[in-house]
Amino acid sequence: MDERELVERAKKDKKYFGILYEMYFEKIYTYIYYRTFNHPITEDLTSETFMKVLKSLDKFKWKDGGSFSAWIFRIAQNVVNDYYRYKKDFVDIEKISDTSWFKNPEEILLDKVDKDIIKIALKKLTKDQQEVVILRYGANMKFHEIAKVKNKSDVAVRALFFRAMHSLKEMLLKEVHESE
Repeated sequence: MDERELVERAKKDKKYFGILYEMYFEKIYTYIYYRTFNHPITEDLTSETFMKVLKSLDKFKWKDGGSFSAWIFRIAQNVVNDYYRYKKDFVDIEKISDTSWFKNPEEILLDKVDKDIIKIALKKLTKDQQEVVILRYGANMKFHEIAKVKNKSDVAVRALFFRAMHSLKEMLLKEVHESE
């Protein structure tokens, strides 16, 4: 059963929602965690996200190449944004303890850099850049999926991502050279 059929069945019979929940729980949880860096808050916001998805599932429509994945991530993004808007409590990147999600072949040099340096470098990125990096590495999303979540073109998301990676690479290389 493909995603489209599953979503349509879940609209009529909520037992199929459990399958959607299982498909997306880990990705949504990871995405929210890397926006909050707090497990209890992440659990609350993930629950809130899925409650909103369940309540508004009947309103979801397949239009203009839209995907359920992008729709659910937009809900998660809005839940996190609302949390920060009302709590006035922002992620303190200084408190990040796990940056292993950030590693990839093109950024091997991160193994040589102290995690505190990575935190400082991430903090220097724009909020859009931080979010694209988190969606790419934290939620393991493809560029076209991120584009749908961010309501941007694939080209714009790729450019934002590569500018972020270039900035991070420059900051980290500078730090590595200064520490040698």
